[in-house]
Amino acid sequence: MKKVICLITAVMLCISLASFAFAAEVEFVPSISYKGAPSIVEITDDKGNPAIGAIVNANGETIGYLQSDCLLITPIAEANTSTKIPADAKATLLSVYDQLNKGTMKLPYGKNVDADKMIVRDLFDVSWMCTEHPAIVEPKGVTVTITFNIGVDANTDVVVMSYKNNTWAEIVSVKNNGNGTITCAFEDFCPVAISVPVPGQGPDDTGDKADITLWVTLLTVSALAVVALVVLRRRDFMK
Repeated sequence: MKKVICLITAVMLCISLASFAFAAEVEFVPSISYKGAPSIVEITDDKGNPAIGAIVNANGETIGYLQSDCLLITPIAEANTSTKIPADAKATLLSVYDQLNKGTMKLPYGKNVDADKMIVRDLFDVSWMCTEHPAIVEPKGVTVTITFNIGVDANTDVVVMSYKNNTWAEIVSVKNNGNGTITCAFEDFCPVAISVPVPGQGPDDTGDKADITLWVTLLTVSALAVVALVVLRRRDFMK
């Protein structure tokens, strides 16, 4: 019976350690597959009405506002269940996630960013839903400024990238507002990835502390299993 217990303990130990090692290599936070999209912070237009974004021309002038029904934000967790996301946008989002998750696609972080110390905390699609109007970001030079609440600290370095024409490009105009929100200027409506430093690799973490606790707990259980295994084997040897 003791040998069976030892065998089971050893198997559980291997599984736990393997899971921990795998998690450390994943480019996404563990919650990416079930977390919702980051919430949009509403603003007011020039008439005092609520809006979700400002339309800005090449000169930095606000020329209009975006209403909530014009954009659809779909996180990867809802890509398969959403009935609103366009079919082509859904296919692209799922394909991007699959490639990033398998490691066959990498995000092109800049020279001043250590890719090994970054993790994707949000992956979602932004689709234009006002079918009676053309995409408002055409012609080029016109952007839509949107503020997301992602719960990051003021000194967290946030990198936001968009995926267009099979290529990832960094959104240069990203501002950490210091209150948990970031403001981005979008030129295209497409899949978006928000990355932050890996917990323990920078001054802040991603906010997914519960997931880190899970892996720490597994490691602790594994260590206790090792101790139990050694004690049992010593007792058998002494008999």
